[in-house]
Amino acid sequence: MMWPPPPPSSDPWATGPAPDPDADGAPVDQPAVEPVAEPLWEPLADPVADSGPDEFAEPIEQPVEQSIEQPVEPEYAPEPPPATGWAPESSAPPPVVPRSQVAPPQQKKPKWLIAAAIAGVIIVGIAAWLLIPSGGDDDGGAAATTTTPSNTADPEAEAELRALFPRGYTPDACELQTPPTGALAEASCGANTDPGGPPAATYTIAADDTALDTAFNDVVEASTIVTCPGNIQSPGPWRRNATPQKVSGVLFCGLQGSRPVVAWTNTDDSLIAVVKAGAQGPTLDQLYTWWSSHS
Repeated sequence: MMWPPPPPSSDPWATGPAPDPDADGAPVDQPAVEPVAEPLWEPLADPVADSGPDEFAEPIEQPVEQSIEQPVEPEYAPEPPPATGWAPESSAPPPVVPRSQVAPPQQKKPKWLIAAAIAGVIIVGIAAWLLIPSGGDDDGGAAATTTTPSNTADPEAEAELRALFPRGYTPDACELQTPPTGALAEASCGANTDPGGPPAATYTIAADDTALDTAFNDVVEASTIVTCPGNIQSPGPWRRNATPQKVSGVLFCGLQGSRPVVAWTNTDDSLIAVVKAGAQGPTLDQLYTWWSSHS
């Protein structure tokens, strides 16, 4: 077999037939022709056949991710330390784990102690309220002063009262007194020297009509009501002979104990008079007769 083989007849790269060594004649000198490399003819790969599965291919194992919620246990768990002492591989003491501060349980106080404390607070409050004077500002003090009745006599009212005394009294028979609540002036008198005159009497000027009515009603309530001599209503209105059409005030006849009492009001002068009999008289008729001529 010749190498390289002769090219095919259809090869465009062929240079001609090879010389025959056995042919006659001298060889003809021809220039040397360099051999040309021929392409290797190889069968083309079948894409369909090559795309089939590899019988010997093994599946590649892919790592499966673990769920986030599942705890991942450590690959290596350290051995627990011994029950007592330190770990054999360490010379340091074990770490101190702080404990949460737990408040100690509160002890319940006895009910009687709580009740006693409440009672003590109430007692202290009541005592403070009773001992501390009421009112702290100037306005409150001024308001209290205006509402409290004054016991100081009015000089003008006292002068007016002296002018209203019935006749029959001596200059020193009557003495001014501290006026009671609702009065401007008051006087207590001794015996009246006129016939049938009372041995004791009280004359008062009231501050207003309401105070006058209150003082008169107090006398009535403290006495036993009787009809005035001459079958005169008691208590009832009375009139002066000079002005019979005008009511001058209210007349009352009564008894305090066994002693006669005659009382009357004079609305024009805000005057209330109370005259009383003594142990030796006069009688109710005598006392009423004296009033008729001295009112």
